[in-house]
Formats: sequence, structure tokens, C-alpha cells
Amino acid sequence: MKDVAQQKQDIGNWGHMLANMLLAGSVILTAACGNNGTASPPSQPVAFNHQKHIEIEMECTRCHPGATTQTQAGLVPIAACATCHRGIISDHPEIVKLMGYLENNEPLLWQRVNNIAPSAMVQFKHKPHARAGVPCTTCHGDVGQMSVAYQAINTANMSWCITCHQNSDASTDCLTCHY
Repeated sequence: MKDVAQQKQDIGNWGHMLANMLLAGSVILTAACGNNGTASPPSQPVAFNHQKHIEIEMECTRCHPGATTQTQAGLVPIAACATCHRGIISDHPEIVKLMGYLENNEPLLWQRVNNIAPSAMVQFKHKPHARAGVPCTTCHGDVGQMSVAYQAINTANMSWCITCHQNSDASTDCLTCHY
């Protein structure tokens, strides 16, 4: 008959094995069910052309100011777009549509392009990545070459994130990203 210490060790070993099996299963499930990075872009209220804005050397943070300071990258208010577009291509149909939202005081409800399913229990934060000098293109692809933004990289693939963390000497502790 095993003593109490041996029984506790056996239970601990089974617990570790079960945890590893659950982790492996969740990685496989996430990879199998996650966006493969080639899904059609969501329909947006205004056809925003990232490529045109990058061509005039606008920084990502001009429209996504929270990318370096907050959890979410966020978007600027429509009034910020109007600052330039009242005088630049103001007769373009998409700009007319944009200005209509502003004039009618209606919210512009953009659809998220880069998503991580809630079932992944990931708490992604832009700020620490920006602080570490990770370029936007690492996770978002070359948005400057996209006329319509789409999810170019399957950021729901945990092994992709872990590889990046390992290559960057960033923490791979589960609680760094998961809750």
C-alpha cells in the first residue's frame, strides 16, 4: 500500500498530465477553428482605404491612437477625419458618406477586422507590444498594401504567438496572455 506522500505525488502527476492534455487540445482546437487569416473582410460602413493613407505617410497611430498607450488600439472620432477631408477629395462618394455620419451626429460603427475568439480567453493588449517595439505589421500584416483591411495573420493561432514571444525573449507564462 502506498503512503500518503506517494499518493499525493501520483495525484500531482495525473494533474500535470491532464493539464498538458487540455492545453494541447485547446491549441489544436484553436488552430482548427480559428480564422485562417484568409476570411473575407467584414463589411464596413465606409470603404476606408488603408493603402491611400499609408502612401501619404500617415502613421498607424494617427487613426489608432490607443495602440501605444492603451489596451485597445481604438479609433479617432469622425471629426478627426473631417479635419483633412473637408478640403481633400471632399466630393468622393465615401467621404460624402463619412461626412453624412458627422453632420447627422451618427456613430460610425466599424466592424473589427482582427479578432481573437472569446473562447480563447486571451487578454491581448497593444500597449506592451508597442512598448517592446513590435511593429504593427507583425500581427496585422502589411496593411499599407491593403485597399480593404483584412485579417492577414491568424493571431488566434497560439503557437504563432508563442514562437514570436520566444524569438523576442518575451514571457511565455500562460497568465501573460490568458485569464
